[in-house]
Amino acid sequence: MIKRNWKIFFTLLSQAHDLAAIAAAGAVVFFLKGNSRIVFTTPHQNLFIGIAFFAVTYLVVASMLGLYRGSFHLRLRLQNLIWFRAFIISLLITLSLNSLSQTFVGERSVIAFALSLGLFLFLARWMVYRMNLTFQKMGLGIHNVLIAGNGAETERLIERFSIYPELGYSVKGIIVKEKSGRPTELPQYTREELSSVIGNEHIDRILVPTPDFSLNGHSYLQTLSEEYRINLKVISAEAEDILNISKIYDIGGITIVSPPRYHVEAAKKAMKRLFDIVGSIIALIILSPIFLVTILAIVVESGRPIFFFQRRTAMKNGKEFNFFKFRSMVNGAEELKRTLMKNNESDGALFKMKNDPRITRVGRIIRKSSIDELPQLLNVLKGDMSLVGPRPLPLADFNRAQETPSFWHAIKDRDSVKPGMTGLWQISGRSEIKFKEMILLDLYYVENYSLLFDLEILFETISVVLFRRGAY
Repeated sequence: MIKRNWKIFFTLLSQAHDLAAIAAAGAVVFFLKGNSRIVFTTPHQNLFIGIAFFAVTYLVVASMLGLYRGSFHLRLRLQNLIWFRAFIISLLITLSLNSLSQTFVGERSVIAFALSLGLFLFLARWMVYRMNLTFQKMGLGIHNVLIAGNGAETERLIERFSIYPELGYSVKGIIVKEKSGRPTELPQYTREELSSVIGNEHIDRILVPTPDFSLNGHSYLQTLSEEYRINLKVISAEAEDILNISKIYDIGGITIVSPPRYHVEAAKKAMKRLFDIVGSIIALIILSPIFLVTILAIVVESGRPIFFFQRRTAMKNGKEFNFFKFRSMVNGAEELKRTLMKNNESDGALFKMKNDPRITRVGRIIRKSSIDELPQLLNVLKGDMSLVGPRPLPLADFNRAQETPSFWHAIKDRDSVKPGMTGLWQISGRSEIKFKEMILLDLYYVENYSLLFDLEILFETISVVLFRRGAY
């Protein structure tokens, strides 16, 4: 059971180590307070409150920065960069609140706590990293994989898995169309041998290195993966570049076949729905003044309607719903769009235009600040959408996409999660992301979604909106 739920187990283990580090730093402060000649004026109770507040803040911030979700496969250097960011942010939040209330800690207590905590958190990350390598030797957190093809891309993958063992990939062989006569370091398997190899070697991943989003002549692997309930992943420079842009540090690639885990998926979807309901209600209450000001501005400039309704879906021929936005364009904008298609600045499946003449003055302001997206909270509350998920598109955008039937079949899992107000596409560039890039990001999210991942994306969305990256 631990092996099947390794990500959850290791996330809890990683969090426990950081809590132990914070507790140890707190113990140092209390020890110095009771035994040092240095005078610590802060009462015991206030010290405890301050340390407890910092602990909760740190766990939340570290989760939002992606430390725990990826700690089982991240390099130690990258883990240290993430925890240090979380440490600084959490300390600033704690000190800011303390400056308002003067309740938590004194100056000497802060210095003692910060210095000792930095050391203990560094040791905690080192221990977690070493424990991960030890667990991998026991077979925990390891993926047994086959790689399709024997070219340069395959050699690059094997070398990378060897250099970075924390990624957790054990290559059991190469899938080839015909075996070569010369000796090879790894065993080679033809299509006819795969059924027995998958069972004997306990294969749970098949990787297909390819320069683009395709199976590169290995389409039979999709049927085989579905039959044996193993993941089939496309590894490409394109996919890897996109994940790096999104600050997703994972060599796992883009999954196009993923075996269903019905009980786990049902629980995850129930938790996600509860999170959406609570989150959207709180957001609607907090943002209600912005709603009122925006409604008034739209009416004053261009009258009614206030809202823009459009039929959208997450997948071609998928479930449709009415998508809500504040109206940011002149009336009749959809009809004018046909005359502007020649000025499209995105690829054929999406229409994007920086200086779109249809946008009103109020519309430019609410688009730049993403206020026009806020009515989608009503979609979330209704159950049509989620706070985080794949980007829903107008039906016309899907119809304009010039893709093969095999492409639509390969990305069918994009429709297994509700469309989202935000997602990897938004924190990666929003309007600058093209159609196929957005699809790849959404497929990665569908396989890896969780409450921690949603919090991470929501946290990154805040900075994207504040600095208006990729919005027009």
